Amino acid sequence: MADNQVILTFGGGLNARRRVVDVALDECVAPSENFDLDPQFRALNRRKPFDLVGTAPNGAAVNGFAQLIKQDNSISTLVQAGGNVYSWDGDTTFSLVGTVSTNAKLRGPRDHNFTVDEYVVITDLNKAEVVKKWDGTTFTDLAHDLGGDFFAKYARVYFERILYGNVKTTTDTPHLLVSSAIGDGEDLSNSDRPSSSLGTDVAWFLPMPDLRPLNGLEGAFGEFLLSTERGRLWRLSGTSAKDFKIEEFHVGSAVVGEEAIKNIGNDVVMGLVGRIESLKGTLNFGDVEANDLSLPIAPLIENVTGWTIEYDRKLQKVFCFPNNQSVLWVLHKNVLNDPENQLSPWSKWVTTHDIGFNPTTVMQLVNPLNNQDVVYFGDTAGNIYRLDGEGVQDGGTDDLTVKRRSRMFAVPEGNTFDVAGWIHYRKLFASTVTIRILGGGVAIYTQEITRNLPASTSIAVYGGSHHYGDATSTYGVSFTGRIHRQDWGAAGQSSHFQVEVEITGNEDIDLEEVGIEFNVAKT
Repeated sequence: MADNQVILTFGGGLNARRRVVDVALDECVAPSENFDLDPQFRALNRRKPFDLVGTAPNGAAVNGFAQLIKQDNSISTLVQAGGNVYSWDGDTTFSLVGTVSTNAKLRGPRDHNFTVDEYVVITDLNKAEVVKKWDGTTFTDLAHDLGGDFFAKYARVYFERILYGNVKTTTDTPHLLVSSAIGDGEDLSNSDRPSSSLGTDVAWFLPMPDLRPLNGLEGAFGEFLLSTERGRLWRLSGTSAKDFKIEEFHVGSAVVGEEAIKNIGNDVVMGLVGRIESLKGTLNFGDVEANDLSLPIAPLIENVTGWTIEYDRKLQKVFCFPNNQSVLWVLHKNVLNDPENQLSPWSKWVTTHDIGFNPTTVMQLVNPLNNQDVVYFGDTAGNIYRLDGEGVQDGGTDDLTVKRRSRMFAVPEGNTFDVAGWIHYRKLFASTVTIRILGGGVAIYTQEITRNLPASTSIAVYGGSHHYGDATSTYGVSFTGRIHRQDWGAAGQSSHFQVEVEITGNEDIDLEEVGIEFNVAKT
């Protein structure tokens, strides 16, 4: 029997902050990628591919989405492709409803729904197109009483009003917050500041105290938060047009990026230069390391200068798109909120697909086909994709490579040798597992072992032509859902080593554990 035995499971994420010898057994180190996480299941599962779900008729860049959800729960979805705006059924039907500037980046998420009058207000991140509205039938300019054209980068329905941020009328005023009257999203004012002389329900405006451009609005925990570019985080206080005011909330947490602040249910995440912060952590502990959700991946994102963040309510995943990497960083709330393990909640997703996780727009919408919350994104060729899809390849064309590299296993004195072990897995589809032993120290070597995992209909069974103890065959029974085993072994000796598992293919995998045995000798 070997001197040492270790069992690797996969309940934790990527940890690039700690020394590789200090990383937890359930965690992994770079260059691990394309895995999903479940701290209860703790198996190695590949991430779901993203599906190609539609292509705009004009094949132009998908620069915007909007969605109206009416009081009867009927749904209508708009897609901006270049200068055309289409009503989309979630499948193959696109109906032209209007045109806009090709420079526009339209946004009309759920928080823009003014449900009392059954329309969604649609803003433009580039302020190239005036504020629009969609009532399920007509795509038109938002009526208002400001005079001239009205542009806005952001909007939120809040306290029975629509709040517009970073606006432009006859002049560009990116530092202004403009509020509609209660119950009327088109009754606006850019001349009346909140004061005791105003009625409680009228329209008003407020400048940001630091006079910097607004770059984010979000509501959470009874607060309405505002971020300014290279400024700070502010909050809107008050209850009526008599006393609304903007107060300092937190210095140094201004987000970077046009869509870099997101309510994720029990917290607000914010994309800053080189990190992702937690508002709850900030409130509890101040500006300290505890509020840095991205601490485990800090060395890998230190040069990121902007973020686009979206949240999948159904899957409890926060998708963080950096502005200068072809990577999707995924924060798994089920790991983040697991108090028993305190493991890294991060995975790194990459793709060989042409989009490279550099989408033109990203938004969570209700899937018109099944009413499920899903995250859609677009590309420059009119294609619409759905994250965590149901297909087998990214975009229907590209296989996924799943990779997990373990912590370092070292001995204080001497060398490890006779490294061997096993893999336990559930039969899903035929696939090939590559196990690499990465030896280090005085002797540097890499040994690669390949094991073919048969599909569920062809697995060898105990008592047949294969035998227990044969390292080239399986140990188990050919019933779906049972755990099967294959053994492996590696030659060579080193003072320390790591184990890397890689699986490439176009089907799901379920690798339950990797067992490792090795002997130690002083030399």
